[in-house]
Amino acid sequence: MIAYPRTRRSAIAAASLITLFTLTACGGGDGGSGGGDRPSVEDIQGQITQSSGDQVTEKQATCLAKTYYDSDLSDKAVRLLVEAEDVSTISPEDLSKADQKASKELYEPLVKCLSPAE
Repeated sequence: MIAYPRTRRSAIAAASLITLFTLTACGGGDGGSGGGDRPSVEDIQGQITQSSGDQVTEKQATCLAKTYYDSDLSDKAVRLLVEAEDVSTISPEDLSKADQKASKELYEPLVKCLSPAE
């Protein structure tokens, strides 16, 4: 552990990022309304990169973005993630039942994105 302090610090930061996104990245209404299309993988990745600073690599950010894009989260929830100035201000109480369930199902896939696989 001592030989890999950067890796350990990155893992802790990544775990914090997952917690933040799985608790706050999906919000709003009934999940079926809200109009508009699902944000692109690139749009989602941009928000992840901006929100996480140097805590995730480009490869990890891409994996996270694809995971959100392919998830069962409503388009409205994904759009809320992308458009939020500060994702930590999104309240879990704003989640639809479907988005709450979809959010919980994202934990393991998001952890997998952040695991060092190289």
